[in-house]
Amino acid sequence: MKAIARLTTLAGLLLSTFPAGAAEPVTLDASQIEHIAGLKQIDGRKLDSDRLRGKPVIVSFFASWCPPCNAEFEHMKLLHLAHTAKGLEMVAINLFEGFAGFDDVGKHLKRFLGRRTPVFPTVTGTAKVFGDVKRLPTVFVFDRQGKRRLHFVHGAGTKKTNSGLSELRRAVRDSPGFGAAGRSPSLPERAESATHHLLLLHFAESTR
Repeated sequence: MKAIARLTTLAGLLLSTFPAGAAEPVTLDASQIEHIAGLKQIDGRKLDSDRLRGKPVIVSFFASWCPPCNAEFEHMKLLHLAHTAKGLEMVAINLFEGFAGFDDVGKHLKRFLGRRTPVFPTVTGTAKVFGDVKRLPTVFVFDRQGKRRLHFVHGAGTKKTNSGLSELRRAVRDSPGFGAAGRSPSLPERAESATHHLLLLHFAESTR
């Protein structure tokens, strides 16, 4: 419990220290795709920039000490299961990992990823390429043309700590040329339900 309290305190400190995220509209263009592809994946593999071109893409900024980032990862896993066959791509960018003394040579990050088991690339990166991200979690959804369809920032003092699964899915579904007309399987709105192993197996079967 003390560890959880410490993480929550650190998250609150960060979120109250920095102002809100980028005010200018952000798009996913060729230079940003190349930048992301040039970032180091945490598992050491190379990220091919071709997989991000002409695709709807979710980009999420996270840190292992950020409590709302747990729910964000579960939402992304469900969306991956539902839409990866249609071309949806996603990348999680690790940011501010060493904030407030959390520089433990990657041990906490390794535990976080071990618990969350992401099925999408996770990279260590920079905030500058997307308008100088300053808050966590921050999430973008881009359509096939690189136009921003959703930009969520965890606002200071707000009760809403992460983007909801329904709004993430709506942003993906509303992307031009991406599954807007098709009926997709229902997704559980509560993030904790996404961690249930049997639910994930059932959902994976229903999306084939």
